[in-house]
Formats: sequence, C-alpha cells, structure tokens
Amino acid sequence: MRSRTDGFTLLELLLALVLLALTLSLVQGAYSGAERSRRRSTAATEAVHGAALALDRLANELASATASAKRREATGLVGELGFDGFSTLSFTTVLPPLFGILPGGEAEVGYAVEADAEGVRRLLRREARDVDGTLEEGGDDYEVLVGLTRFTVRFYDGTEWQEAWDSSEGEEGPLLPRAVAVELAWGEGDGERVLRTATLLIPVEAKR
Repeated sequence: MRSRTDGFTLLELLLALVLLALTLSLVQGAYSGAERSRRRSTAATEAVHGAALALDRLANELASATASAKRREATGLVGELGFDGFSTLSFTTVLPPLFGILPGGEAEVGYAVEADAEGVRRLLRREARDVDGTLEEGGDDYEVLVGLTRFTVRFYDGTEWQEAWDSSEGEEGPLLPRAVAVELAWGEGDGERVLRTATLLIPVEAKR
C-alpha cells in the first residue's frame, strides 16, 4: 500500500476553502457588529453633547433676560405649552458679542419645535436684534436639535410652577418669572434621553 505524500486532493482543497470562507464570514460579521455599535455610541454621545450645549446656551440666555415696563409688548418673556405637548418660548435678553462677527447687546430670542415632512421634530432657535416690534416676531430661524420627543418649559412665579407666561399681560404683575425650568428629551422607549435645567431670573430693566 502506497502512502500519499505528494499533495492535497481536490476534496481537501474544497473543504479548506469552505472553512476559510466561513472564518472570513464570521470575522466580517463580528467587525460589522462592532462598527455598528461604535456608530450608535458615537451618535448617542454627539446627541447628548449637542443637547447639553443647546440647553446650556438657553439657560445662559434666560439668565440674562431683560424687560421694560414701558415696553411690555416688545420686551419680557412669553411662553406656553402647545396642544401638541411642546412649548414655545420668546424673550428679550442681552447676548455676548461674537468677536469679529456681531456686537453684543439686547436681542430677542425664540425657541419652538416644528415637525418636518417625515414627522421628525426639530428644535428651532430664532434671533432678532431689533426688539422694537412684538416679542414673538422677526428674526431668522435655524435648526438646533433633531429628533425631539419633548420640549417643555415651566415658569415659577414665586409660589407655584406654571405652564404659561406673558409679560405683556396686566399692568402691575411681574414682567419676568422668578425661575424657568426647561426639559429636553429625544429617542424612544428605553433609548429615550432626558436633560433638564432650571434657571433663576434676576429682573433686569431694558436700556430703552
């Protein structure tokens, strides 16, 4: 009987190729899964970072809110909870300068949520440097956050929290609330993320 030492049979080569293909498929699957996890983690981190920046900016703008008793319709703060469960917010504030781009000074800022054609909700920020008109008009909108499931704003009058505030109402009431609480949420189910902040408002008389 002659022993075979002069190479591999065709069947052995085919088996080797099948095993190699299976190994490569498993490696590719593991790599793809790891890449998907990395992308999801990166996207989640970026979403949290973006929401935190937006919320921090809003809190800083609220902390510098201004109002004038002589111009109640053009200065102060107006906000309410809409029928869709999302709040709208407009107020006058003092913005810091953007060196080389825009000077600092009094401005009107607004925040609202709109849904696009696919139903994805976006948080829009509006800014107007002209504060001589009505408080909720003027300026240009631009997108701040995408995919919101909640944007609620509440106002503390010194006694209780309210879902609406309007500085233009009445002649003797406070122009600004004592504090404003904001809550942002995005994602669905167990993946929902929530950020909250509360800002104390120190009444500042507008310069004009």
